[in-house]
Amino acid sequence: MATKLPTSAHTGRPWRIHEIAGDFRVEDVWAFRTPGAGPGDFAAMLAAMRAAGGPARQTAPVRFLFAVRWKLGALLGWDTPEAGTGGRVDSLRRRMPADLREAPQGPDDPDMPLKPLYELDDEAARELANKTVHTVMHLSWVAAGDGDHELRMAVLVKPNGTFGRLYMAGIAPFRHLLVYPALTRQWERAWREFGPAGPEAKPAGSTGRVPAGAVARAVGSRVPPRLRALSSMPDFDYADAFSLATDSAERTPEQWARAMFGDVPGPGERLIWRGLLGLRLDYRRGPDTVAGWRVAARGEDWIRLETASWFLTGNLVVRTAEGRVTLVTFLRYDRLLGRIVWPPLSAVHRGLVPGVLRGAAAKSR
Repeated sequence: MATKLPTSAHTGRPWRIHEIAGDFRVEDVWAFRTPGAGPGDFAAMLAAMRAAGGPARQTAPVRFLFAVRWKLGALLGWDTPEAGTGGRVDSLRRRMPADLREAPQGPDDPDMPLKPLYELDDEAARELANKTVHTVMHLSWVAAGDGDHELRMAVLVKPNGTFGRLYMAGIAPFRHLLVYPALTRQWERAWREFGPAGPEAKPAGSTGRVPAGAVARAVGSRVPPRLRALSSMPDFDYADAFSLATDSAERTPEQWARAMFGDVPGPGERLIWRGLLGLRLDYRRGPDTVAGWRVAARGEDWIRLETASWFLTGNLVVRTAEGRVTLVTFLRYDRLLGRIVWPPLSAVHRGLVPGVLRGAAAKSR
């Protein structure tokens, strides 16, 4: 879980935000866990947070809370353009020195109420203004006590008079009981699922061999390009990759694939692949199939299996390199049903794959 930090954890560091928000009050400072993160991973963390989605991907109670807030704002005129930056208050961009104005801002997502100010190598800031408050969300990247780096968030506020101070006091319990715990789950999960400590990567700062049995993963855009290039589908809609550190270097990619899935599909594979996804499987044992999937292509250190149903097409790629075996899954949604069926099943899939890899490794002992 996230850790609440004292105000000095933010004010005691030489962040650039101090140059333009010195008249703002530090409302909260939090640290979020990012295991294995290194000093150069801040941009990857920001990308992971964006990949995980914004408020629309929060829990139902948090979405309801925000819906009530925006409805009240619409009824009472809290969020009109005149009450925002460029209206009631100037944007902090007007205070920024030339080098900050020329720095990258970060993407301006229309679904994100907070608008970008800047993104640097180790800090980023966004602002929001309405009739109640002018606020800044400051994100930073700090070395933690365990040798990793961690994400920190500071909330800076400048309330609009007595009304703004009463508003901030009124929403404080909701922030601490609902919003911050939900953010913690979303952002820490984003690091685990989309962060750079993915397949075929050593942990940050590591100079030695990754321990046998350790599994790393990447989902979506975090799948490395060298693995994405092994798909037969340049237009795939879903990708994930799981990599197991192993001492069983003598196996070929095909032997690993057969150890994972068998020569013919078993009851579990038939249930998921055939029953739920409708994939066409060959139930005959032979050199050209693995667990019913067709062996479509192979290289010196990889093999690609392919099959399809009437609503999606799939690739499974097994690669062996540098003391690791990696399983990559690619799917293309050929019909709308694919977009409906796979997302909920993908969570089950991602939970099962580490066991599949470890089970295959155990068969060699």
